Amino acid sequence: MEHDLVEVYSAASMTEAQLLKDRLEREGIEAFLDNTDSPLAGLTAANPYIVVRVLPEHAPAARDIAADFAAE
Repeated sequence: MEHDLVEVYSAASMTEAQLLKDRLEREGIEAFLDNTDSPLAGLTAANPYIVVRVLPEHAPAARDIAADFAAE
């Protein structure tokens, strides 16, 4: 299903990604985190970001929420 998902945000840490995921899900948008396989995810140059993805039909609303989240 990952190929059906759309990237809406790249977080610098797992905490940041999880906070946005939680916010999206409170708004009724199911969110998924990518690049979480490594215990150093988000900390190394080889794996610099945790990507937050959603279903395509939720992407516009999720991007708006992510933009507000980033501005805080």
